[in-house]
Amino acid sequence: MLQLSVELGLFKAIDDEDERRWTVAELADVVGADATLLCIRATSYLDVYTETGSDRVLRYLFTIGVVRENSDSTYSATVATRWLAMDAAENDVKRNNATNRAMFQTMPVILQRQQTQLAADSGSIQTPLSGSSPAQNLPDGAATSGFVAMMRARRERGRTWMDVLPLELLRLSGRDFGTARTNFVQIGCSPIGEQCRALRAGFPGVLGGMSLQVKEAVVGRFDRTELAGYGVELRVQDPDLEQPALGAKAYYTKNVLHDFLDEKCVSVLQHLRQACAADSLVLIDEMVLPTADSEHEQAQPGLRMLSYLTVMERTRLQWENLISRAGLRLKRIYTYDTELGDSVIVAVRA
Repeated sequence: MLQLSVELGLFKAIDDEDERRWTVAELADVVGADATLLCIRATSYLDVYTETGSDRVLRYLFTIGVVRENSDSTYSATVATRWLAMDAAENDVKRNNATNRAMFQTMPVILQRQQTQLAADSGSIQTPLSGSSPAQNLPDGAATSGFVAMMRARRERGRTWMDVLPLELLRLSGRDFGTARTNFVQIGCSPIGEQCRALRAGFPGVLGGMSLQVKEAVVGRFDRTELAGYGVELRVQDPDLEQPALGAKAYYTKNVLHDFLDEKCVSVLQHLRQACAADSLVLIDEMVLPTADSEHEQAQPGLRMLSYLTVMERTRLQWENLISRAGLRLKRIYTYDTELGDSVIVAVRA
């Protein structure tokens, strides 16, 4: 139903006028006019969006949180509506249908065969899609570039850790400049997750050297010359090896640790702990789930991580445990997306 609604432009229609309350008839008219442009392909959909049919569809979309149903029987946009109205949303929905749904449907059978134990060779549930990139499983020959565009658009639409973390925490002292101290080290990322340039461009007061550390397999996807223009050193480094940048002001990871089981997370954090100076910060940009009463949008990524890699999104208590085991102390959590729980965790040497 989401794919049908995205392809017909239903979410674009609802999001077209901010705060507008749409009647079913108004939306049916808009979707019908747009759908005629889809010719034969759309004709099988049009009957769904009669006034009665639209109401059923919209009620269902309300129950999964992607539109708002108002007391006067009108519908309006939510944050999820606005995401689904983006051009990149179609790739996301197709990816979900092609990859995540197949994973979820396969998991019970695989778990039963494996007697609910992890596969000994890789520590993961072995499904037909395990270990593959989500972009590789898009239908209709959708390219990896579409997946990358979707991820980039999702990030650009929302807030980031830079909107909530007091950036004076990253400022270097005069003594730091005298010792050529590195300011910011990002450990492990893809091109769409790289934060150094945005930090440099958006906050010119954050001075000092920056380092971007990525695995050898992806280093060729970065423009070393462009990064150097921002004062960012590109370096090949595995996050699970000894950290070469000693005494930096801040070490930052984004969506890295959720790819790892607990023991590897502790190992990565221990390497950072060993590199830290007394005033260094370890910044962990990840989802932080509530201990109870998680929303659907928060729970689903955890299932995706389970099905792909047998890893997880974590609660605050789970993060505290990992951080403590690594010899660090959780100082504070700054949440920048309350719907998903996306947050930057600030940890320091214990």
